Amino acid sequence: MNKTWLPVLLAMGLIAGCGRTDIQVKSTVAVPQQFDHNATARGTADISRWWQSWPDPVLNDLINTGLKNNRNLAKMKENMLSARASAAIAESDLSPQAGVESSGGLHRYNGANALKDLDLPGIGNTKDYLQATGSPLGANRSRLHGNTVQAGFIASWEPDIFGQKRSDADEMHYLSLSETERWHGAQMLLSSEIADNYLKMRAMQQRVKVGEHSVATLKELQRYTVGRFRAGQTTAYDVREIAAKLAAMQAQIATYQAQADVYQRNIAVLTGQSPQGFTIAPASLDIFQHLPSAPTGQLPLDVITRRPDIRTQENVVKAMSAGLASAKADRLPRFSLNFLWQTGQIHLNNNTSYLKNVGGLLDAGMTIPVFTAGRIKHNIERADAQLQAAIAEYDNMILQALAEVDNAYQMQFSLYQQTQLMHQAQTQAASQASAAEKLFRFGNMTLDRSLRARLNAEDLTDKQIQGRLEEARNLVNLYKTLGGGWQGSGAE
Repeated sequence: MNKTWLPVLLAMGLIAGCGRTDIQVKSTVAVPQQFDHNATARGTADISRWWQSWPDPVLNDLINTGLKNNRNLAKMKENMLSARASAAIAESDLSPQAGVESSGGLHRYNGANALKDLDLPGIGNTKDYLQATGSPLGANRSRLHGNTVQAGFIASWEPDIFGQKRSDADEMHYLSLSETERWHGAQMLLSSEIADNYLKMRAMQQRVKVGEHSVATLKELQRYTVGRFRAGQTTAYDVREIAAKLAAMQAQIATYQAQADVYQRNIAVLTGQSPQGFTIAPASLDIFQHLPSAPTGQLPLDVITRRPDIRTQENVVKAMSAGLASAKADRLPRFSLNFLWQTGQIHLNNNTSYLKNVGGLLDAGMTIPVFTAGRIKHNIERADAQLQAAIAEYDNMILQALAEVDNAYQMQFSLYQQTQLMHQAQTQAASQASAAEKLFRFGNMTLDRSLRARLNAEDLTDKQIQGRLEEARNLVNLYKTLGGGWQGSGAE
C-alpha cells in the first residue's frame, strides 16, 4: 500500500469509531396535548414511588421489601448487566487488538555418538576420523546442553472506515438499554402486583367479618322463624327460606379466609420470602377509606417518555435501525491492519553457542464483496422489514398507552362516584337497621323485620367493600398505565 494512504486510512478509522450514532425514532402517531379525563385529578404528580402517598406503612414496607428481595427482579437485573457487558464487548471491537507472546525451552541430550556408524568415502568411519583430528564431535558420547527464548508482539486492527462496526456496537448498545427498560418495567409490575394482592387480601379480611355477622344475624332470624312456626304464626315455607339463605351465606364465606391466605402467600413470593409461616401485620387503618386522589399533571408526552414498555420498544427500534445500517455497510470494502514483531535467541554449549534474530511485519489488507449470491441484498431486506415491524409496534404501543390512561382515569372517577353513592346507601341502611332495632325494643316492630333491616345493611356493607376494592385496584392500574413505580439506579 502506498505510504501516503496509510496515515489517511488510520485517521479515517479513528474518526469513524469515535462517537456513537444518535438515532432518532420518529413516530407517526399524533400525540395529543392533554388527556380527556384527568382535568379533575388532584393527587400528587410524582408517581415514581406512588405507594408513599398511601397512608399504610404495612403496604409501604412490603413494596420496599419486594423491590430489594424479589427473585425475578434480581434475574432481570442480571440480564441487564449481561446485556451491558455484551455491548461493551461490541464497543471494544472498534479498538486495535494487541497481544504479547513468549516461549522458552531447555534442551539436554546425553547419548552414544550417532556418527559412529557413518562411513564416508576417503575418510572411513566418521567418528574415528573426527576423534583423530581432535574434534569434540568425535567423542564416544554426545552431550548437548542449551536453551531457547522467543518473544513477540502482535497487533491487529480493522479500521471502521464506513461505520459498520460502529453500527454493530450501536445495535448492542441499544439492545442493552432495552434490557435496562425491561428491568424498570419489572419494578413497575412488581410494585403494582404487591399492592393488588395486598388490597384483595385486606378486602377479603373485611368481607370475612361482614359475612360472619350476616351468618349470626341469619341464625338469629332462623331461631325466631322456627319459634313462630312452632307457635303456628308462620309456615314451613318461611322456615325453609331462611335455612336456604343461611346455607347460601355460609357457602359464600367458606372460602373467604382461604382466598385471603392465597393473596398473603402471593405477597410472600413477591417479596422474596418463604410462604410457609409468613404473616402480614394487621392493618392500622382501613386503607379503603384513605385512598389518595388520582395523580394530577400527567401529560401524554410524559407518559410516552416514562413508560418502560414504550422505552423498551424505542430502544429496539434504534437497535434495528443500527442493524440496518450495518447490513448496508456489507456492500462496502473492509480494511485490516496487522503488525508482528518477534525476537529470539538460542544458547548451545559448543562453538556455535549463540544465535539471535529480530524480525517484524506490517500487513494491510482490503476485502471487497464481489459475488455473494444475493446474501447482502436479502440481508438488507430482512433488516429493513424488521425495522418497519418494530416501528409499527412502537406506534401501536403509543396508541394503546394513550387509550389505557384515559380509560383508567375515566373509570377511576366513575368508581369514586359509585363508592360515594354506595356509601350513602349503606349509611341509610345502617340508620334504618338501628331504627328498626329501637322500634323492636319498644314493641313497635317485629324482630324479623328488624333482623332483615340489619341483613340489608350488612349486604350493602359487603358491596361497599367490593366497590372500594375495585376503586383501589383501578388506582393502582392507573399508576401502572402512567408508567409509575420505578426508578433508575446510580449504576445506570
